[in-house]
Amino acid sequence: MITLYGFPRSGNTLKVRIALCLLSLPFEESMPSHGEHKRPPFTELNPLGQVPVLVDDGVILRDSQAILVYLAAAYRPGEWDGVAPAERGSIAQWMSFAANELQHGPNALRRIVQFDAPLDKRVASNATDQALEILERHLSSRLWLESGRMTIADMACAPYVALAPQGGVNLEPFAAIRSWLGRIEAASNFPSHPDWTRQPIADSPAPPPA
Repeated sequence: MITLYGFPRSGNTLKVRIALCLLSLPFEESMPSHGEHKRPPFTELNPLGQVPVLVDDGVILRDSQAILVYLAAAYRPGEWDGVAPAERGSIAQWMSFAANELQHGPNALRRIVQFDAPLDKRVASNATDQALEILERHLSSRLWLESGRMTIADMACAPYVALAPQGGVNLEPFAAIRSWLGRIEAASNFPSHPDWTRQPIADSPAPPPA
């Protein structure tokens, strides 16, 4: 049995939960409480004292990006992580975008508003504007971030964007982003989340790139 250690409202945990549900893999979710993730025995799984952590038949992995890479390689090789070197690199660059631009932009704003995180709101707001503009421009001519299909790039980036309204971000001006989120939500077995506001799929979705 796969075990996912995480917090219910964690965007990083949500990335992994989405992948597991889309794979239709049975798993149990365990939530550390009262600071348990900062001390043993949890720190024996992840010495950084952070979630998510995935345990799968003796494989123990921390970091949502690394876990997505593992799940793709183990259960959807090629389809979710690419085949050719250029394709794999294109997917990986969006994984980095999620861990940097989206982490320090919309995710930081949400942490400030929802969890009183001691971060600079002005810096996070500027980073959010830049990141959403990049995503909107990229998605205005394609259905998915890369490869013409859903990959771990989409799974890595979507949660931070979908949860951005929790940080006071208005997604209404970003039609391509909202339609992209709607396509992800329409996937079979997509999990519900209390902070994820469902988006309609545009009547005329963005065409794939030429």
